[in-house]
Amino acid sequence: MKFGPRLLVCCGLLLASFQSRSARNLSDDSRATLTIEIGAKVSADRPLNSSLEAQSERSQSNSKFVTVDGTRLHFVIKGEGRPVVLIHGNPGSTQDWTRVFGPLAALHRVIAFDRPGHGSSQRPKHIDATVEVQARLLHDALKQLHVERPIVVGHSWGGALALVYAINYPTEVAGIVLVSAAVYESKDGVSLVSELPAVPVIGDAVNFVLTPLLAATFVRSALKKAFSPDPVPKNYLRSVLSEWTKPKKIKAYSIDEVSLNGSLKQFSPRYPEITIPVSILAGDSDLIVPEKDNAERLHQTLPKSRLVLLPKTGHQIPFTRPQVVVDEIERVQKLSRTRTL
Repeated sequence: MKFGPRLLVCCGLLLASFQSRSARNLSDDSRATLTIEIGAKVSADRPLNSSLEAQSERSQSNSKFVTVDGTRLHFVIKGEGRPVVLIHGNPGSTQDWTRVFGPLAALHRVIAFDRPGHGSSQRPKHIDATVEVQARLLHDALKQLHVERPIVVGHSWGGALALVYAINYPTEVAGIVLVSAAVYESKDGVSLVSELPAVPVIGDAVNFVLTPLLAATFVRSALKKAFSPDPVPKNYLRSVLSEWTKPKKIKAYSIDEVSLNGSLKQFSPRYPEITIPVSILAGDSDLIVPEKDNAERLHQTLPKSRLVLLPKTGHQIPFTRPQVVVDEIERVQKLSRTRTL
């Protein structure tokens, strides 16, 4: 096939990908960090706080960069007490935890993490940023931040990272909370388009030239699917449209997606090794990560885990049901303290 027709075909595939499982966690990855739009004690039933409140929250939060193996990683930190590490999905950023961050920081030292290549964090230049590599980078960064035995919370793709972190560092995690987590292999979302950004010449041409022009319609569609049955917050949508039509972020997201199944195939047989408290939150209406294939299956694998299935709830639980997330973190916190007494 000649270059022109191939380019058009690849473009169509690229745009279609925004509606697949590979859009597990399309999120507000604006370059403004979490501190810009943190809403303290925001409930699931009302919009984000006013800009005045957000500015107040920003002044109380600490945006910090840590360099690990030459990779500059970004964190937003607030509060005191037992540390809680928040890991977003794919794509995503610390902004995904906007509605959880404020209420949680009143109880804990909260550390929200921009995964490599997302938000304000760099992508490693000389190594593939697989789930296990990202777990190592996070682990080494948390050491520099003097974070010991945190509760690790993972949303969507970040749920796989949380589980791999617990497997690789079993004595350094107090508990896990998984939110709409993608934790088992799936054929959805892995296709030519998932691998396209890594293809020399053609992949870069499609990504860097056509994605900024044509992706917005498909981002809207994917967000509607991710938030369903809830509406997509307007401010969130605007930020996503401004950021997730940027080829560099699309490339990081695509590479993360295509590498995920290999990591899940390697680590999912090891899930029974996890003995710390685990809570699993899932929506019964999740159109991105089906709860039966992920949450329920993991709960059966970890019989001592707790499964919370939320009715009439989709994929974006940190936005639509934030208090449930906070409550479950508190429950894991109490269990972990009991285990150490």
